[in-house]
Amino acid sequence: MIDIHTHILPNVDDGSSDFDTSCKLLELEVENGVNKVICTPHQNYLNLNKELLIEKFNEFKNKINLDIELYLGSEIYYYKGFLNDLENGKLLTLNNSKYILIEFSTSQNTDIIDIVYSIRLKGYIPIIAHIERYSYLNNEDYLKIKKEGALIQINASSFNYSNTKKIIKYLLKNSLVDFVASDCHDLNRRSVDFFKIKKYIYKKYKEQYHHIFENDYLLK
Repeated sequence: MIDIHTHILPNVDDGSSDFDTSCKLLELEVENGVNKVICTPHQNYLNLNKELLIEKFNEFKNKINLDIELYLGSEIYYYKGFLNDLENGKLLTLNNSKYILIEFSTSQNTDIIDIVYSIRLKGYIPIIAHIERYSYLNNEDYLKIKKEGALIQINASSFNYSNTKKIIKYLLKNSLVDFVASDCHDLNRRSVDFFKIKKYIYKKYKEQYHHIFENDYLLK
């Protein structure tokens, strides 16, 4: 099982603040059945130091003594001109692939459909981070985003809240979910816990379970 969206890399963003916290989060990943983790620290127009993130990731990876595979990417917050920065090598894709994890404002109406189209024209495949959190999207928007060639990621923790749980159920019912991720930041409210949503998907949508949890094509 792969977790494609995490803030486990310590002391680089608003995620894990120290090495011990990161180790405990990785232990929770293993307990949840995860054996591959992509570290995705935040990147935006104010944080383009890709080389520093690579250096910190390699240092962290070399210290870890757990039965888990670690990879590097980033969660890119959409900003005007980000595609130029991406093409100029300033932003991290997932495991140096054509896949990018991208997030948007949760409150400011953003034309995600057109942005996906622009990204696909450049040869990249966008994965929309925690799509259930964008309150301005409707059911038709989700379908159009998928039609334009984006992949959809939801947060496991969003299944615990009634407003986002309703959206997740719609997305699953219509086979629109490609990844469930932890988006973990800490050991408290934003930790690692896949158990509830895995149980729900296995019971209700067993045919989707492998596609959502047990593929690792991002790493090939």
